[in-house]
Amino acid sequence: MAVLNKEYINFDKEIKLNNSRKESLARSRKDIKKKIRKWFKENKPDEIQPKFHGQGSYEMNTTINPIVVYDEDGNPIRKYDLDYGVYFIEKEGEDNKQSIQRWHNWVYASVEDHTSKKPIQKTTCVRVVFSDGRHIDLPIYYKKEEIIELAHKAKDWIESDPKEFYEWFNDEKTQKYRLEAIVRCLKAWKNFRELNNSNLKLPSGFELTILATENYYDADNLDEAFRETVRKIYDTLSEDWGFKCIRPTTPKGEDVFEGYSETRRNNFLTVLKSLLDDCDKAKEEYNFKTASEILRKNQFGSRFPLGEDKEEENKSKSLTRSLSTAFIKPKPYGY
Repeated sequence: MAVLNKEYINFDKEIKLNNSRKESLARSRKDIKKKIRKWFKENKPDEIQPKFHGQGSYEMNTTINPIVVYDEDGNPIRKYDLDYGVYFIEKEGEDNKQSIQRWHNWVYASVEDHTSKKPIQKTTCVRVVFSDGRHIDLPIYYKKEEIIELAHKAKDWIESDPKEFYEWFNDEKTQKYRLEAIVRCLKAWKNFRELNNSNLKLPSGFELTILATENYYDADNLDEAFRETVRKIYDTLSEDWGFKCIRPTTPKGEDVFEGYSETRRNNFLTVLKSLLDDCDKAKEEYNFKTASEILRKNQFGSRFPLGEDKEEENKSKSLTRSLSTAFIKPKPYGY
């Protein structure tokens, strides 16, 4: 069987952010921080001044390079997705909390002219959109003593601690050596599948991160570790009452799949099963090229490396050949 460990490792290198890209995205966050701070100092000097904290995949080292697409003028679009929390910390002995819409409006106004594109007011954040396709989401938090709440326009103030989540993940990956790479591969799979089917909406990177962490399978190579982690995810979600994704941090115990419709649930299970089936088919192949082509065609796209056109011999097959060609000199009778 052709073990595609080398191909998976090179795939992970292809989709993983390099230092140059990390620095570029970090500068974008820093520029936005300066812009927001300046606006609040000039326009809301008597209000709480914002503080900032990175969160999400950037802090977990699981951000991926998205597949490059092109706009109508042929310009490359790279849809990087960053989260940058904006925090308002209550002054001791005062109640400084504003309405959710007011916080959103203020943050929106502070970045309204930051790029040539207008920001987007979303339910949980203000999204700053750049002309090259990347965007930075600015969720808004209010902290009173040790309680942190997210300004959610649909659900009101809800307890949330994104720092707690990435600390949980970073602690988990110290014991789960291949977890980072598995999460990146799942995100790259999601990127390819959704790009090829605009009607398909797979779980978020946040949800895939929880699933991979809770169903992690340890193996000597990334090929097996990824395949068997996918198998564990599918088997768990397919069980009766098993289609759940439980948040491990504040608000702990929340099922983030709770709002999934039956159609979305079935679509995810169907494409997840197709990923598992193709991983199994690739496993059964002896030719590296043929095995990699299976995964390139429907699951990862051309970014997944094409294996060499050669076979990896099965150990038992090799042993049988060796025994059949060996010359054994018969011993004399009675020896």
